[in-house]
Amino acid sequence: MIKEFLKSTLLFAAIIILTVFAVSYLSIGTTPEIVLVFELFFLSFLITFIQQLLKQMECSNFLLNIVIEYFSVSVVVLLYGYFVQWFFKSNWWIVFVYVAIVYVPAYFLDAAIVKKDINYINIQLEQRRKNEENI
Repeated sequence: MIKEFLKSTLLFAAIIILTVFAVSYLSIGTTPEIVLVFELFFLSFLITFIQQLLKQMECSNFLLNIVIEYFSVSVVVLLYGYFVQWFFKSNWWIVFVYVAIVYVPAYFLDAAIVKKDINYINIQLEQRRKNEENI
């Protein structure tokens, strides 16, 4: 419920941002800001693709899944950032910090939303059981 609302809100915001920058690109041409937004959207696409591939190969250890996903995404960001020149060769390690800054809050937010959804489903199941017992 909340998770779907959040996803819809973020998707809508992304569409708005992409539309505004696409119109800006068509009207004024390329600026560093416009290029950065398109680079970020392409990186987001790559990360989502990697995450979908990793979901197909999940192992039974939950912590190992998180570590594999974190390092996979970090490597993609590192390689992509290197090619679009977001950082210097000497500070490549900063990629792991950037990814952690995004992943840690996102993980805890997702965990909180999943817990709330689980509680909601459990309440609904309990109410259903009570209704079935009364019949």
